[in-house]
Amino acid sequence: MAGTTTPTETPLLKIWGKMSIFWISVGLGLSTAAILALSAVAFTLEYAVSRVVNLAHGEILTIGAYSAYVAETTFHLNLYLCAVVATITGAVAAMSLNFFLIERFRSQKSLSTLIATLGASLILQNLILIAFGGASVSYQFDQGTLLHVGPFLWTTITIKVMVSAVVVAILIYFLLQRTQLGKALRAVSQNRELAQVSGIPARRVVMQTWMVAGAVSGFAGFLYGETIGSITPSIGNGFLLLSITAAVGGGLGRPYATLGGAIVLGLVMAVAGTYTSSAYQLVIAFAFLAVMLLIKPSGIFVRGRRATVRA
Repeated sequence: MAGTTTPTETPLLKIWGKMSIFWISVGLGLSTAAILALSAVAFTLEYAVSRVVNLAHGEILTIGAYSAYVAETTFHLNLYLCAVVATITGAVAAMSLNFFLIERFRSQKSLSTLIATLGASLILQNLILIAFGGASVSYQFDQGTLLHVGPFLWTTITIKVMVSAVVVAILIYFLLQRTQLGKALRAVSQNRELAQVSGIPARRVVMQTWMVAGAVSGFAGFLYGETIGSITPSIGNGFLLLSITAAVGGGLGRPYATLGGAIVLGLVMAVAGTYTSSAYQLVIAFAFLAVMLLIKPSGIFVRGRRATVRA
C-alpha cells in the first residue's frame, strides 16, 4: 500500500544519516587541516633552523589576518590582493622577530629564548588589542554557495582555501628540494656551525627561512579569517597550540611529517568533535599529542629521532 514502509527502511535511513554526518565532519576536518598544515609547517621551519619554540608564532598569523582586514576595509582591495598583503605582512613580522629578538638570544640558553618569545607574544597581542579592540571583526568577502562534492559539504570559499593550501605545500616542497635555499636550509638545520664553516651564509639562510615561514603564517591567518568569517586578537593562541601539537605529533623539524600530522590532527578533531562537542576540540588535540608522545615520541611519520629538515 502507498505510504507504508518496510521494516528495514528506517534502519537503513538511520545508517545513511550517520554516514552522511561522518563524511561531512571529515570534510570539515580536511578544511581545518589545510590551514593548520600551513601554520604547523611554518612553525617547524622556524624550529628547524633556529632551534626555537617560537611562542609568538600565533601572533604572526594574527598580524596577517588583521592586515588583510585593514586592506579590505580601508583600501577596499579584493580577495586576492588581501591575501598578498597578509603574506607580505607575515613575512615582515617574522623577519623582524628573528632579527630583533631570536638572533639576539642565539647564544643564550633555550629557556631564555623561550621566555623572550613569550614576552613578544604578549606584547604583540596587546598591541593588536589596543589597535582593533577586543570585539571580533569580519571580512566582507562573499562566502560563495554551499556545494556537495561527493560525500563532502563545502562552500566555494572553503574549496578555494584547500586548493590554495595544497598549492602552497607544493611550492614549499619545490623550495626545499629544488632550490639553493632549500639545500642550505637543510644544511643549517642539521648543523649551523658546520654549514657556516662550509661557506654557507647561515645567518642569511636563517633570515630567509623566517621570511618564508612568516609569509606562510600570514597567509594561513588570512585563510583562517576568511573561513571562519571573524577574527579576534586572541586567535593566535589556539593556532599556536594546535601548530605545536601537529608539529610534534607528525615530526618536529620535518615539514612533510608535520603536514601529515596536521591532516591527522584536523580529522581527529573534526570527527571527535562531531560526536562529542566542538568545545572539546582543544582537549582532543592535547589527548592526541599525549598519546603520540607515549607511543611514538619522534612523530608519527618520522623513523629517526633528529629534528632536522630532511629531503
